[in-house]
Amino acid sequence: MTRLYRSLLQSLATVLLLLQIGCGATQLGMCAPHTREEGRPVGTWTECFERPISHAGVTHSVFCLNTGTSKPPILLLHELTGLSPGTLAYAEELSKDFTVYVPLLFGEKGKFSLMNGLSAYWFRGLVEFFPGGEWGTPSDGSAPIVHWLRGVVQHIGERHSAQPIGLIGNCVTGPIPLALLDHPHVSAAVVAQPALPLRFWWYSDADKASLGLSTDDLQFADHSRAKIYGLRFETDCMSDQAKLHTLHDRFGVRFLNGEIPANHYQRDGKPMKAHSTLIGSWRKDDEAGRPSRDARAQVRAFLLAQLSESRHTP
Repeated sequence: MTRLYRSLLQSLATVLLLLQIGCGATQLGMCAPHTREEGRPVGTWTECFERPISHAGVTHSVFCLNTGTSKPPILLLHELTGLSPGTLAYAEELSKDFTVYVPLLFGEKGKFSLMNGLSAYWFRGLVEFFPGGEWGTPSDGSAPIVHWLRGVVQHIGERHSAQPIGLIGNCVTGPIPLALLDHPHVSAAVVAQPALPLRFWWYSDADKASLGLSTDDLQFADHSRAKIYGLRFETDCMSDQAKLHTLHDRFGVRFLNGEIPANHYQRDGKPMKAHSTLIGSWRKDDEAGRPSRDARAQVRAFLLAQLSESRHTP
């Protein structure tokens, strides 16, 4: 392929993607809005490993509150809206019980931006037109971002010796913890409102049930003994209920269903759109936000139980 031909293809792809991003953002806004987040980080989040981690051709930063290792480690993956203030505030809440590692997958630390997420997913996902793309998921093998996250888990495992590891994915990263279950110390995975694969125009029934991972990624999960906790709001149309059915059918007793019933968050029986179970739909002083506060408590209890059980299991 000549340089000119590749340049023309890249230009055409850019135009098409700009149009698709507009449609995708509109769909996200109409179907599953990310509401105003509650909370701001208080602590200072710094590089966990002194410098960004480079692995499998991908380089990103991973942030921590401190370098202590006495508490069990948790890898928290942010949503499509980035490593936002609300995400860091949630990480600080988790840090009361865990050593929390938060990668910056796209955008800027402490900034809420849906457009950054959409651009990162769609532009960097097209490996054919944009060499070095991170999010493209092949039918077999793994996306570059998944390979990189496996490297992060390896770093965490080395730092924490034989301690069990927990994983939390949200929205566009929701199903990714399943692809990281190849590490022998990962004992628990939280799959919160899994939204992969993201589509531009419409979703087939297969898309609605899919977890957006490759065959190889899911085989890693099949061979693991880690427990999996699934979360979504009942009326969420970005993360279809069929995805939780897929998790149940595939993992059986290893899967715990944490779906939030509509009557727990709808006001006066009126339909209410909701998507972000742990971060974007949480309210400190709003009764309507209680289901998300309850979900946080249930995730905390799940992780504490699984990581404690794994620590004492020979």
